Formats: sequence, structure tokens, C-alpha cells
Amino acid sequence: MEELLQLAQTYRWILAAGAAALMGLVLMTYLSRILRQIKRLNKSLGSISENMQAYMDVVLSEEEETEEEARVQAGQPRNMEPVQKAPLSEEQKRMEDEKLFNSVLQEYFS
Repeated sequence: MEELLQLAQTYRWILAAGAAALMGLVLMTYLSRILRQIKRLNKSLGSISENMQAYMDVVLSEEEETEEEARVQAGQPRNMEPVQKAPLSEEQKRMEDEKLFNSVLQEYFS
């Protein structure tokens, strides 16, 4: 036991460097795991945003189809816009887009 203590006192700078290197390796392992998890989450988030965009495209195309069907039923040609429709202000358009986006988010995450 006394020999072990003497050996430790003699080579304590080597032991300290070894302990620091070991701690560095442990920290590098944790860091690589964290970075791998971040990469996986980023990929998942990209997939979710692509799916959301595809869903919004479908919703908008369905909305256009229903408007077109309404025009056909009203007897208006496809290329003409309805005369009664007043132009929407910028604020109203933004609010409608926000409502649509919120409904898409609720639909997607529910």
C-alpha cells in the first residue's frame, strides 16, 4: 500500500493528464450523441414542414376547386372572376391566411 502511494505521488502529473484525457473522451462521446440526436430531430422537423406544405397545397387546391364548381353552377365562365366579389384589403387577406395556417397546424398536430 505504501508503495502504491509513493508511486502515485511520483507520477501524479501523468495520472492527472490521464484523468483529463479520460474525461475528454467521455465528453466527446456525449457530444457526439447529442449532435446525432440534433441531426435526427432536424431531419424529422424537415419532414414535418414538407408534410405541412403538402397539406396546405391540397387544402388550397380543394378551395380553388370548390370556387370553380360554384362558378360553374352559377353559370359563369371559368376564366371570369365573379363581379360581386369586392377586392380584399391587405389586412383581411393576411388574417385569412393566418386562420388557414392555424387550422392546418391544428389538423396536422391533432
